[in-house]
Amino acid sequence: MTRAPPKPLSEAGRRKVLKIARGHRQLGPVLGGRGRAVVVEPDLAAREGPEGQVLLGLYDYERGRTLVAKVDPAAGRVLSVEEAAAPFQLSDEEREEAAGLAAADERVRRFLRRRAMNPLTRLYFPPGGGPHRYAIVFLRPSGRERAYAIVDLSERRVVELLSREQFTGEEG
Repeated sequence: MTRAPPKPLSEAGRRKVLKIARGHRQLGPVLGGRGRAVVVEPDLAAREGPEGQVLLGLYDYERGRTLVAKVDPAAGRVLSVEEAAAPFQLSDEEREEAAGLAAADERVRRFLRRRAMNPLTRLYFPPGGGPHRYAIVFLRPSGRERAYAIVDLSERRVVELLSREQFTGEEG
């Protein structure tokens, strides 16, 4: 018999999972420091064990790593913790932070000239970026003009503002 797909996690369910993680010997220090939950979702791959398990993805800014934990909220415990080989996409919170950092940057403000930023923010892997977590904020003040703010979320700062030509390598 196959299981029905799990329902999305409620806000209360999310808070419960994070509370359990804060009490865990490996995850607690990450969440108590400069770590952030980037994924808190029902475990869609759980074929064995109790239903209701949750996958928790954390990004540890201090150590430049992504952790994945399996949590059983009903039992109130973390079942496993592993370091992921690949990072998760940005969380909504990280996208908002990156856009806010970009909006506060003087170079971005000069480019926008009081126009709306209309940001589109994504995870970014800059050449030679190292172990930090980066976002790229696409600045779209008009239908034609574009600039790209590279934000180091680990250091909470805009590290570069690129023109369309610099970003694409094409002449305008």
